[in-house]
Amino acid sequence: MKVVSVAAPCNGSGKTSLLVSIASTFPQVFSAAKFTTIYREERFCPVKDHDCACRRLEGKYLVCTDPEVLKQPDTDTGKLSATAVRNVYWCIARLESYPEMLAELREDCFDGIMALLMEGNTIIQFLTPHLRLFMVNPWLPLSWWKEHSDEHLEKADFVVVNPFRDASSSADKWPPNVESVLRRVESKQILMENSPRLDLWQDRRLFQAISALIGFHN
Repeated sequence: MKVVSVAAPCNGSGKTSLLVSIASTFPQVFSAAKFTTIYREERFCPVKDHDCACRRLEGKYLVCTDPEVLKQPDTDTGKLSATAVRNVYWCIARLESYPEMLAELREDCFDGIMALLMEGNTIIQFLTPHLRLFMVNPWLPLSWWKEHSDEHLEKADFVVVNPFRDASSSADKWPPNVESVLRRVESKQILMENSPRLDLWQDRRLFQAISALIGFHN
């Protein structure tokens, strides 16, 4: 199974948009898995959504395959489900339960899968990707970055920079400390473009890398 990983330093970076672009470029090639980590008993959902599937977690982990949940509009899994991916999984776990959850995924879900798109930072500790992508929205301050973000940045094969700021943002330039961090990895930066298909981006390195990984020929 060939694995492409998309991680990010914080929410709002654009991970799902990148995953949708990859899935749209290579239809019916990838399955997709979103990994959500629960660190504290009182924090079930990072967006505090009381109807979220995170609230269903009663044990150590949950692998959600329910189409009614996964296809809800305006959600990450809903956007992925609307693309030409083979399957979508939402995997929710406490940190210590990742090995057990991954063993179940390998046996029940990933067997026979040729290519997997996975979203999340923690899962990389347990499932080594063949291609590591790190998604950065440079409009978001460095103070929002999660622990170990620098490590993900340095180990990424490509750093995809999302230049599109939120309409509510009043900033007219990137925070200088973020720009300084990105300068360290300038050689592997790829600027995200408006086109949803990677093969139409001016910088074709990401398209070529994924094509080589999965043996795609157009």
